[in-house]
Amino acid sequence: MGLNRSLEFSALFAAVLVCSCGGESSVEKVTVRDSAGVTIVESSAPLWEAGAGWTLSEQPILQVGAVDGPAEYQFESIEALLRLEGGAIIVADGGASEIRVYDEAGVFVDGAGREGDAPGEYRQLISVGAGPGDSLWAYDFGNRRFTVIAEHMRVARTVSVGGTLSSVSAVGRMSDGSFIIREFWSSGPRTGEIQLGLLREPAAVARLSSDGSQLDTIGLFPGREIYVSRPDGRAIMSSPLFAHTASAAMWGDRVFLGTQESFEIGLYAVDGRLERVNRVIGVDLSISEEDIEREIEADLARVPEARRPNVRRHLEEMHVPETRPAYGDLMVDGAGNLWAAENKRFPQLPRFWTVFDSEGALLGQVDMPERFRLYAAGDDWVLGVWMDGMDVEYVRVYSIRK
Repeated sequence: MGLNRSLEFSALFAAVLVCSCGGESSVEKVTVRDSAGVTIVESSAPLWEAGAGWTLSEQPILQVGAVDGPAEYQFESIEALLRLEGGAIIVADGGASEIRVYDEAGVFVDGAGREGDAPGEYRQLISVGAGPGDSLWAYDFGNRRFTVIAEHMRVARTVSVGGTLSSVSAVGRMSDGSFIIREFWSSGPRTGEIQLGLLREPAAVARLSSDGSQLDTIGLFPGREIYVSRPDGRAIMSSPLFAHTASAAMWGDRVFLGTQESFEIGLYAVDGRLERVNRVIGVDLSISEEDIEREIEADLARVPEARRPNVRRHLEEMHVPETRPAYGDLMVDGAGNLWAAENKRFPQLPRFWTVFDSEGALLGQVDMPERFRLYAAGDDWVLGVWMDGMDVEYVRVYSIRK
């Protein structure tokens, strides 16, 4: 979706949730019930009244980065960000294979890492997190391992993801030091003929012990939706337009998980028990021919002109899911509010995030600045990456006005 479609969908979302509910009270906007021991929190409209929601400051309260200058202030490809309690910022620069630390004023403090396979080196650095205690951790997709980092950026140990899980990403780390990981798609055995067309198989969400010695499955959830074709006898896997995938985020020692098929997100205990469901009703997820054409044009704009006819033909031949994904990435802020991004096809950026309070009720939406990708939020701030007109990356912090 382009900007116009983003605004159009945002307006439609608000209209469905607000206008259809008239002058409902907060109690009527949210219903809570028990279903076989699972708390269902169902929202029919946001609790924030029109014009009374959270907004971000017009200008960042902190910016780190430079077009020219010292190397430690130039970024190649930021993959993850973290803001610690005292205000220090941790940057995982995947392009430089480096983790950097900046103080609360944005001054470079320390950094470590380079490309490679030895401890403290990374092949594809994609995640960073804090805890337990004062430690940091980083996940290297390329080397399939976690690196635990102690004070002064010292590598305390590395923890490899063994077993048969494939295409593993990090969800977070628990208070006992174990890691929560998930597959992008199934690594289970395949038998018989390869299935063609749209395919979405179960993928594992698992718990890896702090030393990597034990891997326990939390549950199987629908993985990434793919399209399999055989144009010349070989099976080709592609990402279809409006593909669904699993979204996950840590909240303490529990995990939010959603399949994106409806605006519903579950809260799971580490043993796989479903505790709560955050649900929004009345959201239109239908896909029109205009939506499909808009997505095709957006994809074509990113490929050389000579390749566009073949790319268009391939995109038009792929089947499209019956509905668009209800949301994208998930994250939890310092107050326990759950944030769900508008679903956008990479490399497009979400223009708004939908926020639920710590009890599961829908609060409303928070709009993001242009060219800004959100990575983390606190009680009164958000942290992300902003790109200028030359695609130079800057770390930015905005304040939240509530």
